[in-house]
Amino acid sequence: MAEAKLGQTNYWWVNQGQTYQQERKAGILWAPKVQKNGVQPLHWQSMLDVRPGDMILHYAKGVRALSVVATAAIDAHRPGDLPEDMWDRDGRMIRTIYSEAATAVARDELPLDERLKEPPAGPFDRAGKVKQGYLFPLSKTFGESFAATFGGRYPTSGVAPGGYVPSEARVEAVELLRSLLGVPLLTVKGRTNKILAVQPPDVVVATDSSPAGQLVPIAWVEEALQLLREHGSVTIHPDQVGYRSAFIGAVLLQLPYAQASGSPPVISFQSDLAAEPEAIPQPASDRGATDPFTGSLEKPFAGTQRGEQPALRRRLLGSMSEAECAICGEVYPARFLWAAHIKPRSVCTNSERRDLSHVGMLACVFGCDALFETGYVSVNEDGHIVISSFKLEHKAVAKKLADLEGRPVSAHTKASAAYFAWHRSNMFRG
Repeated sequence: MAEAKLGQTNYWWVNQGQTYQQERKAGILWAPKVQKNGVQPLHWQSMLDVRPGDMILHYAKGVRALSVVATAAIDAHRPGDLPEDMWDRDGRMIRTIYSEAATAVARDELPLDERLKEPPAGPFDRAGKVKQGYLFPLSKTFGESFAATFGGRYPTSGVAPGGYVPSEARVEAVELLRSLLGVPLLTVKGRTNKILAVQPPDVVVATDSSPAGQLVPIAWVEEALQLLREHGSVTIHPDQVGYRSAFIGAVLLQLPYAQASGSPPVISFQSDLAAEPEAIPQPASDRGATDPFTGSLEKPFAGTQRGEQPALRRRLLGSMSEAECAICGEVYPARFLWAAHIKPRSVCTNSERRDLSHVGMLACVFGCDALFETGYVSVNEDGHIVISSFKLEHKAVAKKLADLEGRPVSAHTKASAAYFAWHRSNMFRG
């Protein structure tokens, strides 16, 4: 199996002959865990080795797309669009950002000598033909050569390979600035800026020397965000982001996992989910260093901040700009999805709070999160939504519940079933 190294882009080859359209539309890879005879093929287990920032070549009668990985693998039921008669229901899912070519790169366009040099665990057999199977590691040499030769066929995805970029960094600058209205923003040097108003094309920013505020073009913040998305880092210096660089840096530091280092300061994102203070040791058997969450569950920050909240969102959403609500199944922009605890955080044990892959799910803010949290909907033993029989006088709520009843919930797996069972026993109004 390929060994992931921090700060390194790893390359992968996925065969999607029968599932390319469905998986591309959903922005995912999905593979079962075991065959019907109980065997665990390496080309399915390799899902566990994929990391955010890795690059994937998507093969379906040619390399039809490149993608940048947004999340590590999580347990997930087989998506409804995939064939039911081919695979087991339980599997793993990776979210990834596809960039599709107008003309696919045919297998024979890939130099035969490069295919033959790939390790035996890779996607090519001894004759240089594509093996049967799902996901295979590629060498860095092959991946970089492919990108250099054929990268021009694939439009940019706007996300840097080789590094984690949160979904919050993919919003427009004006939306990010509006979310920070009135929030004290500390610059790299510890000075306070505050946004007083967002009035496109400018934002009004107050400082100690200008308490009434001065205008800063929103376009400058947008340009800095674009650099961050494309390169995974940005230098906070007037030569790169304009003379209001201190304010721009203070805004970027509000993004989850943003960090500043060096002089002049460079803002980037932590690349390791376990790179948190007060880390606890993990069992040697745990693969991938992604679960359980090893950081501090409480962080001092003008009171107490939940340390695992950004980690939960990162685990479920990663760099995706949109994703599916686990309850209603609709796809929404990331800002309308909440990383919800299936079992309320307040009653989880310490180890349950750290079980990021199974204790949470994405739920939209258009009713689904509230209906689940208040117990009007729950999930049965088979992973389908059940609705409350509690008398409802509000027709709009009753209609919403009727629309949800019986839907499959992909977040319900063997590993998360206990959390859903707790919700059904303790929160469900049924």
